Amino acid sequence: MGARVIEKRDGRTGKETRALVVVCAAVVGPLALTYFLIAADMRSDLSELRPRQGAAAAEFTLVGWKDLEADPPHTPQLPAGQARLLGYMMDGYKPVRDGTPVKMFVLMPEAGQLLHPAHRIPDEMVEVWLGGDAPVPYKDRELVWATGQLRRVRLKAEEGTALYALTAAAVEPAAQRDITRWFAP
Repeated sequence: MGARVIEKRDGRTGKETRALVVVCAAVVGPLALTYFLIAADMRSDLSELRPRQGAAAAEFTLVGWKDLEADPPHTPQLPAGQARLLGYMMDGYKPVRDGTPVKMFVLMPEAGQLLHPAHRIPDEMVEVWLGGDAPVPYKDRELVWATGQLRRVRLKAEEGTALYALTAAAVEPAAQRDITRWFAP
């Protein structure tokens, strides 16, 4: 059985076609817009990556986000000396506008999306405290390298607060190609 088109006497379809077009546009339009907004704003998730073998440098230890996972019976072994992390610059514990000079921000392995903010999981957050007197301009969700002294700052995980801090840190912009160059899935 098929659908039968009801035609007017002059051979044209009537309000039925117009209603079908309006209903289709009302359903497909918002879905397409949502898909476009999410796809245009996606960034790589770094939480499952580990540093490649032989990717270490003499002046720092490359740390992957998987290395910071805190299991209840033990805490991860943190590197002595300078540690280097790749992550996304996120505001600290209060909102900051882009371009504002900051001395502290939070580094995270995922940037979230326009319609879905990044999860603030304690062992996937590192407070970055800049060394020296020069603050850096804050740029929300920018991929950056942060190098400094990595240490644990809280004994117990509390939702929305970082377990780790990178002190006396230096920050520099990173490129998307740095992910595949320095890390393996």
